[in-house]
Amino acid sequence: MLKLGNLILGQRPAVAATISGRVDVPAGLLDEIDLFEVRIDMLPEDARADARGFIDGLKRRYGKPVLATIRSTDEGGAVRIEDEDRYRLFEEVAPVADCMDVEISSGKLLARVNELCKKKGRLLIASFHDFVQTPSDNELRKILRAGLHASADIVKIAAKAQSREDLSRLIAFTIANRDKGLITISMGEIGLISRIVNPMIGSLITYAFIANAAAPGQLPVYEVAGFLNTFDPDFRRRNGF
Repeated sequence: MLKLGNLILGQRPAVAATISGRVDVPAGLLDEIDLFEVRIDMLPEDARADARGFIDGLKRRYGKPVLATIRSTDEGGAVRIEDEDRYRLFEEVAPVADCMDVEISSGKLLARVNELCKKKGRLLIASFHDFVQTPSDNELRKILRAGLHASADIVKIAAKAQSREDLSRLIAFTIANRDKGLITISMGEIGLISRIVNPMIGSLITYAFIANAAAPGQLPVYEVAGFLNTFDPDFRRRNGF
């Protein structure tokens, strides 16, 4: 069982609102959000300099668990932050962040943050991003094995769908591996529906935005919650419908 604060992942679709700057969350919208993903690499410089204070303030104000992400520029990061500096940032926010996301390709950094997460009792997401294509089925299996081998609690795979076949392959992969602690996203226009369908079939978290999209094809929180309220009975029950 994977827990983020009072949130138990896997019981129903979980909606993460990606935060890339200071934001006011309307009360009605807050009810549709399960956790915040703070993209530290996207924060304004002053907020990034006090990332711990930013996350602590977010948690105190809204009472939701926080996933801390400092994305490498190789996989979509907004600014280049050297791995040693990324580790220091992860170390800084560890007392207040509930979960941390590091790319599988980051190797040594992933191993160091894994040790940090174990020490602090935090969850670790080992992630993979391809903004050009969806890897072959064999490569998808290798990526999942690599993330699990790194002792991550969750493996996230986000890949651009160039065709409906790409979309259907990642959906099939999600169903086949739903018991392994997986997040999957097909990015881009063709993959848009994956942000609704995949969390209904086993992907643990779907990402949405409040003010600005942080990835190709990301939808606003209110749209994601609206679709899930319509199509997923577990999500409807969460909201008392």
